[in-house]
Amino acid sequence: MNVRQFALSSALVAFLGTSPGLAQEARPICGDTAVVKRSDTLSSIADRCDTTEAAILRSNPGIEGSNDLQVGSKINLRSSTSSSQETTERLRSLARETGNALTDMAQELGASVDDLLNKNPDLQQRLRRLGDRFNIPRVDADKAQVSLTPESGSAGSTVTVSATGLPPDRPVAIGGGAPRSAYEVLDNARTTAEGTFQASVKIPEWASDYDRFVLTIADMEGDWKVRSAPFQITGGKL
Repeated sequence: MNVRQFALSSALVAFLGTSPGLAQEARPICGDTAVVKRSDTLSSIADRCDTTEAAILRSNPGIEGSNDLQVGSKINLRSSTSSSQETTERLRSLARETGNALTDMAQELGASVDDLLNKNPDLQQRLRRLGDRFNIPRVDADKAQVSLTPESGSAGSTVTVSATGLPPDRPVAIGGGAPRSAYEVLDNARTTAEGTFQASVKIPEWASDYDRFVLTIADMEGDWKVRSAPFQITGGKL
């Protein structure tokens, strides 16, 4: 088991063993909500609103990391749900988080998710139980692939985004942003009955502020997201 697998497994075990009660937190200086801005991260929002990343995550069960932030959306800075509701939502979020992290790790290592899970059967069993319990649509991480053609170019150029292994006939948002930061919705589409997807997307001109640009296909109901390898920004604007 590598360090990241151990961290995921440990986090899952620890969370399942915690009490649903949460301590009362001070009200952030931004109020109860904050609007996500371009290039925002959990850290930048926490700094801006004088709160913590942990508090933001607790108050937004559907958010598992900075690249789950959507530009223009509002996020909660204080929880408005009961302890039992919050625990249920965090369990649902944790199942999604673990699946997404395993997908990302498999892509980074060039391995299959099955291979990673087979080396960590306890995590595999827990993930499946949570997914079944909360009826989370499953993305087969071994088959869910996103490709870009071309893989590099200037801001303003058009790329073809293709994906396979997605849940069939689901409305999706196509977003883009810097790696590990908020994504901005660029277009909307729908997966096919076979769970595939293809669309032409213009890399926005503001992407010239970055060296790399990640495209995200996000389920409209927030149950899953898949991301491309970074598109390399070359030269200036077209």
